[in-house]
Amino acid sequence: MSEVFVSYNREDLKTAQTIVDGLIAEGFDVWMDMNLQAGENYDEITEDRLHKARAVVVLWSSRSVKSRWVRAEATIGARKNTLVPLMIEPCDRPVMFELIQTTDLSGWSGDRNDPAWLAFVEVIKKRLTAAPVASTGSESRGGGPASAKPRKRVKPVKKRKEQRSGGLLTAVGLTFIFGMVSAAGIYILRPDLVAPVLTQLSAIAAPEAAPGGAATLTAAAADPVPAEPVIAVEPEPVPAPEPVIEETPAETGPVTFRECDMCPDMITVAGGTFQMGAPEEELARNAWEGPQRKVAMAPFVIAATEVTFDQWDACVADGGCGGYSPPAGTHGRGNQPVTKVSWKDAQAYTGWLTKKTGRAYRLPTEAEWEFTARAGTTTPFWWGPLFEAEKSATGTDPVAVDTLPANAMGLRGVSGNVREWVQDCYVNTFANAPLDGRSVEVAACKLRVLRGGSYKSTPAELRIAARSRNEPAIRDNLTGFRVAAQP
Repeated sequence: MSEVFVSYNREDLKTAQTIVDGLIAEGFDVWMDMNLQAGENYDEITEDRLHKARAVVVLWSSRSVKSRWVRAEATIGARKNTLVPLMIEPCDRPVMFELIQTTDLSGWSGDRNDPAWLAFVEVIKKRLTAAPVASTGSESRGGGPASAKPRKRVKPVKKRKEQRSGGLLTAVGLTFIFGMVSAAGIYILRPDLVAPVLTQLSAIAAPEAAPGGAATLTAAAADPVPAEPVIAVEPEPVPAPEPVIEETPAETGPVTFRECDMCPDMITVAGGTFQMGAPEEELARNAWEGPQRKVAMAPFVIAATEVTFDQWDACVADGGCGGYSPPAGTHGRGNQPVTKVSWKDAQAYTGWLTKKTGRAYRLPTEAEWEFTARAGTTTPFWWGPLFEAEKSATGTDPVAVDTLPANAMGLRGVSGNVREWVQDCYVNTFANAPLDGRSVEVAACKLRVLRGGSYKSTPAELRIAARSRNEPAIRDNLTGFRVAAQP
């Protein structure tokens, strides 16, 4: 269990992350709410970490002093004798904390040789050696018992290392799998990218390779890499070198709710953190899919599928969506994903849903879309590292939205079927994107982001990190959308 708990206001995230990085570099075991994983309950996990921490570092700023969350966390730290207040900018602290000695790091640049930083580190060290007040998780305003025994430090159980048959056998297994999969046409990219990878794998598997040596696979491309067409050939069964995690049966998947007869089925997402964007080593990665950065997501709800023609037609019949009825293609209407709708059309639909239900519906932000599309994975596709045609929607036409397989969060059609509008204005880098999952908005936005690829996309374009863009007034038969809303 982490010994240092960091309390901060979301608007001070950048400063908080710098301080946390510094504390970790000093050897402290630190926890902040960005360590939450997808699906974890925010309130329960935060409260548990707060009560068990031996040092509660509270970052005071003009914003955090107004936060009820930060004040509450500081109050619990004070009652338990674990509070370590830290001023990150000049401000008036809450009255009840004015008499508590506070370290001043206003204007700190991140220099860990700074005397103020060293003094702060010493304060934490002393706090960790002091005995905190025993916590029941529900202290009254009067505080805990007058005397409390320090908690015993439980020696952490060492994780059992995964059994491996040796570096040589693993490399041979990887070479065999990759070769079989490529030969079956499961994920075919440019030969000049794939060949070097196979060469590296073969070199690793050579008898003269040093035992126990580490190998790093790199196949980053400086320019956008087009993908070759998928050859729909059923692969031969290949024994896996690692244990396979079974998929959760559909009947035990996330629960959906619907707020009217023809409203979309929605899924509640608890929030959490994830790495957004493609890692530099991902095959077919484009420069505008990074740099990767850690994003903290607040709770929200998102549609399980893309909006259908039936759902759009209900909006038009009810006097919404500007009365616009998009024409259907050869695939018909009904439960097919609605197409030939622009970003502006999608805004009209969410406006109608908001008026009808009373809930604030909208398009998902780009971060919300990727967070739920990944569903806790870090691979190019939500099902794994290699393209599998049967798990995407590709071909000559889109398909009914409820016929597609769902990922671990219950979303269908995130790879293929139709491209999906998201809220964000298109910027060709994530360098300055928000770290809290908000949408990117710039003045006079000319292009909006599309995610997920369509039924005519290549495997490279169906990767979760793949991005495209278009003018917000454009309508085409490859583009639709799904909706999101406030929880």
